[in-house]
Amino acid sequence: MKPLLGVLQVGCLLWLGVAGCRGKDSNEPPVARPFVSAALDRPAVLAAIPDDARPPETPIGSGLGLHPTTRGGEYEFIFSERGGGVAYVVEKAGKFQVVHDGRAGKPYEAVRAVVLSADGRRCGYGALADGKWRTVVDGVEGEPFSAVERAVFSPDGSHVAYRAMAGERWHLVVDSKVDAGTPARLLKHDFSADASRIVFIDDVGEDGTGKLAVSDRAFKQRTIVAEGVSSFLVNADSSRVAAISASGGQQRVVTFGFARPDRAERSPAYDAISGLAFGPDGVSVAYLGGRAGKRVFVLNLREEPVSSGEMVGLPAIRPDGKGVGALMTADGAVRLRQLFVGGGKEESAYEEAEGPTYGGQGRSHAYAARRGGSWFIVANGKEGPPYDRVVSPVFSPDGRFLVYRARTDGKRFVVVADADGRTIRQHSAYEQVFPVLFTADGKSIAYGVKDGRQLVWKVEPL
Repeated sequence: MKPLLGVLQVGCLLWLGVAGCRGKDSNEPPVARPFVSAALDRPAVLAAIPDDARPPETPIGSGLGLHPTTRGGEYEFIFSERGGGVAYVVEKAGKFQVVHDGRAGKPYEAVRAVVLSADGRRCGYGALADGKWRTVVDGVEGEPFSAVERAVFSPDGSHVAYRAMAGERWHLVVDSKVDAGTPARLLKHDFSADASRIVFIDDVGEDGTGKLAVSDRAFKQRTIVAEGVSSFLVNADSSRVAAISASGGQQRVVTFGFARPDRAERSPAYDAISGLAFGPDGVSVAYLGGRAGKRVFVLNLREEPVSSGEMVGLPAIRPDGKGVGALMTADGAVRLRQLFVGGGKEESAYEEAEGPTYGGQGRSHAYAARRGGSWFIVANGKEGPPYDRVVSPVFSPDGRFLVYRARTDGKRFVVVADADGRTIRQHSAYEQVFPVLFTADGKSIAYGVKDGRQLVWKVEPL
């Protein structure tokens, strides 16, 4: 039986494609990146799939390669966070190769968790050879381990870190430096903006929680920030961290800056906390808290009662930090609730909804919704045209435009609308379309596509 092939999964849905940001293994929450630095503003053909290349026949897995997440016989394309590179895996003669920008790497018995640096120039993945796993970065094999997990590049791409198991101990490896290790498993890790520090969860117990720690790259200075942590968020500019810490049957939100983890701030205690999210300003945090049978939304320690319903996905904080939008279920339907900003007109309820977002300093809001067999964008309470599916609405930096991806009759494309969701233009259709970014001047959009056997970075005016 062939070993499972594991490839990093990032993005919304396989029908639209997979974006290659520093993403997630299937068993851990995603790194929160509500905004990334400006996209590459030059169109380019990043790679051409050779006519004799074939996608892996083996089902794709993740983590330790034990849990299939997609069907075999399909490519998974990973575009870099800013659009400078693309990677995918091919299978040939029972071996697997990672292809980065058209260059095939060494064949291995199995590979998993393919990641690219933000600029796309560097590529890393786990590879199995002779019964040992190694992390391969830019074609160079690291030390052999009994297991390796997802690598993470620093924001500038100059450093890489991954988790690895040797014997009975788990280790965090930063570049070639290996920490002392722990008999308990490590969970998740990420870099600060300047890559001088790394945050990770250490000493994970049977309950799936551990110690939230911050260390320098050489592991000489280490600060334990909180215990009872199962995940954390890093804000858009990699300057601050937020996490939920559990202790004594209660939970608190812990926030701190990478520069001073010893000055972490802690929220009041709640019986349960969920939906933790950073705002676009990188400082504001919002979440849903419960205490004594009552629930409240919390925005920067301010509370607003929530009477009923469950939250769908994560809340969205307005760019001005004054309010929060959350999709809430009630009576089998989903409706947007806007909190901390007064009543306002109640919007329609839908069978499904997702992806709330704000633009124009909070003057505009949008999300994707479904009624019957049609999906559409709802912008400022107004419904856009129907499609078979729409995902990932995002406002332009100046708030004037709303951009989203759509599918109809098997065709996938990007739609540009005004702030109220009225279509301005529909861009060309492709086999796969990947998440949309804005160029530095805010006047163009950029995204990856699969066009026949070419993998292309598109740059188009709004």
